[in-house]
Amino acid sequence: MGRFAVVLPIDPLAAGDSFPVSSWPLHVTVVEPFETRHDAPWVADLMAPVLHGRRAIEVTAFDRAMFGRRHDVPVTLVGDDGPLGAMRTRLLDALREADVDVARARSDFRPHVTDTVRGAMPTGRMARLVQVALVDLRPPEGRAMRSVAAVWSLDG
Repeated sequence: MGRFAVVLPIDPLAAGDSFPVSSWPLHVTVVEPFETRHDAPWVADLMAPVLHGRRAIEVTAFDRAMFGRRHDVPVTLVGDDGPLGAMRTRLLDALREADVDVARARSDFRPHVTDTVRGAMPTGRMARLVQVALVDLRPPEGRAMRSVAAVWSLDG
């Protein structure tokens, strides 16, 4: 069974890139982790038409917050003029229509960048998100790693 997440990296990634779970690149998660009986190429084929022709998304960091069950995960909240939420809705709809369980998708989605060992996004910073990445959360490299299964440019 595959486990994936869909993210918009702050700095572009390449298909095949991998990184330790403890060292995620800075990113905005657009679809939380989901499981499917399908493999990465199947998920990528499902997502491609949804992402085709989409344009870059500009976000601005506007506040700090603490996420997680114990409110111990520092994040920077980001806002945009709507394309991020629209992309999320379209991706979730496509996954649901294909019978992929996205029950973990939050109804109170708050776009954010989680602090990592690589750094944090300071409030006031603007970022132009030019890519979407499908991240394999159960790659062949093992549980301690993550790998980029596919990427799409947001160039319209």
